[in-house]
Amino acid sequence: MGETNLLDVIYEAAAIPEKWSEVLDSLAKMTGAAGTILLTTDPKTLRWTSSESTRQLVVDFLEGHWHERNSRMERLLLHRHRGFVREVDMFTAAEIDHDPTFTELLRPRNFGWAVGTIVRSPSNDMLAFSIERRFADGPIEDHHIPRLNALRPHLARAALMAARLRLERARGMAESLTTMGLPSAVLLGDGRVVATSPLFENIGGQIISRAFGRLALADAGADALLAESIIGLNSPQYEFGAKSIAVPSDGENEAVVVHLLPVRRSAHDVFGSAMGILVVTPLGSAETLPEDLLNGLFDLSPAEVRATNGILQGKTIEELAVAFGLSRETIRSQVKAVLAKTGTARQADLVSLLANVRIPKWHQAR
Repeated sequence: MGETNLLDVIYEAAAIPEKWSEVLDSLAKMTGAAGTILLTTDPKTLRWTSSESTRQLVVDFLEGHWHERNSRMERLLLHRHRGFVREVDMFTAAEIDHDPTFTELLRPRNFGWAVGTIVRSPSNDMLAFSIERRFADGPIEDHHIPRLNALRPHLARAALMAARLRLERARGMAESLTTMGLPSAVLLGDGRVVATSPLFENIGGQIISRAFGRLALADAGADALLAESIIGLNSPQYEFGAKSIAVPSDGENEAVVVHLLPVRRSAHDVFGSAMGILVVTPLGSAETLPEDLLNGLFDLSPAEVRATNGILQGKTIEELAVAFGLSRETIRSQVKAVLAKTGTARQADLVSLLANVRIPKWHQAR
């Protein structure tokens, strides 16, 4: 399946959960694996879907209560990697040979090699993708990782929406928006709003109603990114059509992150002629920033995450260049990319915005 076609199916699966099997099978095929598993959890519920070839593995995993003692998931959480990572990068060979997850669950079923990723949301959702390869076929090669990481932001946005829909098909537009449980709106290709969720009506002053049924963001930088992304909804190139946009606090209204997802293929069965779904993640306040949320919120690369954390610690460009052994120009380029992705104009604005990221309860309990 070509890259554009796969992205179409990913965003189709956001609203039509039956399409996830096609997405998960495609991920497995591109990596020479047997199948892929998608787990979604919130503070109360664990849900899952899977390729048919790995379905029994998930059933055995849950019935054996392996989710309560899953060393691979624990190691992924500890690894704090902002992308896809293999178990051979987290475990030694001796650990794999003696760990019950491998010796009692995976290898007896001819599995044992995988590449996976965890995506976390400040709305208390956690998403996990695990691409499973047969044990006889050996570890997944590292050259697959860049392509998977390029798809990761799209998988994250679509899976978050599907998780909010409980991985079930909603009967229609109004039901879908209500079921998601987040402030959301459905947009036509020109940006006009055709439906909103009940929560959206109480979102506050960060989102402004304009003439002719259009929306704007109160922050000028964030609004420019939204306008650019709405134009991109009509393009097959998703770099603009799918976007996570930070809207900083204005002193009266809390900071939010706006996710814009394109409506593709049979998702129009639910959302009609709409071209995009705007989902708002409200943010609370916290004294410290959880580093592993940065990538999930704003698609920051590992280098950009590192630079951002340095800025939040009060370090200068020069100090970061010395600490990381890089040129000042490289650090400036990374910081500039972070400002663009978060919709902020200055480093001070970035610090102000990220100071409002709430640490999810599951993260605080770790």
